Amino acid sequence: MARAAAAPARPAPARSPRRAPGPGHGEAFRRPQATPLPRRAVVLDALLHGRAWIALVFVLLVGIVFFNVDLLRMNREIAATAGQTATVKRQNARLRTDLARLGSSERIQRVAAERGLVLPAPGEVRYLRSDPPVDALRAAKRIAAPEPQPQE
Repeated sequence: MARAAAAPARPAPARSPRRAPGPGHGEAFRRPQATPLPRRAVVLDALLHGRAWIALVFVLLVGIVFFNVDLLRMNREIAATAGQTATVKRQNARLRTDLARLGSSERIQRVAAERGLVLPAPGEVRYLRSDPPVDALRAAKRIAAPEPQPQE
């Protein structure tokens, strides 16, 4: 017990004097009375402070990754389509060249002459006029009954 009596006494911690609240003093620090939060705010608060927040961020990140993968696939398809477009344009240009070469009047006249066709003289070309009712009657009168075949 002698030991306990020999230990120096500790001084009490110094406290700052308290001020009496005056007008306007401390009002900014007062907590407002608790008002019930809307249901959406409670759910959002629980979501942001719980483990669901991690799951939500994970799902959003996975969605972004899948969106980017889909975007890359679409870009690859667009590039392939652009390549096909260029190929088709080259083919069209080649076909137009062939069409112009094959449709030239000099080539047509040469091929016709090789096959024995000749150009008619300017006065030999005539145009026919048609009159369907009259032409049909005229054609019907000219039809002859077939002759019977002799039997052997």
